[in-house]
Amino acid sequence: MGFLLSRYWGWSQRFFQGLSRFLVKIALPLYFFTRISATNLKDIRTGLLFPFAAVGIIFSALLIAWGLFLSFPIKKQEKRACMALSCFGNSAIIPLMMIEIFPVTLPLIAERFGTLTPTLYVGIYVLVQNPLLWTLGNFLVSGKGKKPALKELITPPLIGILAGLLVVITGLKSILFQEQLPFYHVYGALYRLGQGAYPMILLCLGSMIANIKAKEGRKILLKQALTVSSVRFLIMPMLFLCIYFLLLRRLELSQAQIWMLFLEFHVPPATNLSIMASRRPNESLVSFTILLTYAGYLIILPVFLLIFLSLPGIL
Repeated sequence: MGFLLSRYWGWSQRFFQGLSRFLVKIALPLYFFTRISATNLKDIRTGLLFPFAAVGIIFSALLIAWGLFLSFPIKKQEKRACMALSCFGNSAIIPLMMIEIFPVTLPLIAERFGTLTPTLYVGIYVLVQNPLLWTLGNFLVSGKGKKPALKELITPPLIGILAGLLVVITGLKSILFQEQLPFYHVYGALYRLGQGAYPMILLCLGSMIANIKAKEGRKILLKQALTVSSVRFLIMPMLFLCIYFLLLRRLELSQAQIWMLFLEFHVPPATNLSIMASRRPNESLVSFTILLTYAGYLIILPVFLLIFLSLPGIL
């Protein structure tokens, strides 16, 4: 709907930019804060797996992409951009979208894997992924190793994540959820506001993709984009299956942990890479690849889900 509103129905980009700022600075931080503060210390301890998972997934994909693009007869800056697109996925919006949608569309999945704990795991994963994206990812795409701005590393959603973790770790949760105190009712209002974030975030995501344009001939870009797609949608999912059968089934991991690992192995590239590539020589490559991968993801996602749910020990 966001794609159609922006591309064909005349809704201005200025409207979506204003909505996006509201979501990123207010609604999404409140979403993370209210969801994570409702978890417990046990969940946080089990979530310590995900900083290591973030590093492992990102650098595994980077190594694979480096091997694939090493022999490509393209410019060095284009190779770096392809590597960034291959190793940095949309690790927050896409997994959280599914966490929020499945209680309505596929309630069995929501009952099996939960919603609060997976949201916490996504938040912990992003705490590691986001600094790597704005340092290593920005260097690969823009070709500059400049120190990232503090606002790029410490974003409002990350502040919401950290605030939610602080509430649980310090024991403030017992005060926050006492119905006799006013904090409980303030929390309820913040929760309602945060819950509205995801339908609107998806509209903004669709609008952003609708305004991506490739200035060069698409045939020139197609080979690189398809190779990035093969890393994100073929090699990384195959790597997940190998890890699942060789390791994850033998470990005493919860269903929620396995579910979130599956989601992080099966996401399209991070849309922030298009911002980093803005007005760079490889802007067309990054934009076209994001457009192609997100269009393909709509078709591939149900296949991924069917494969995952058919794995032994999942349902």
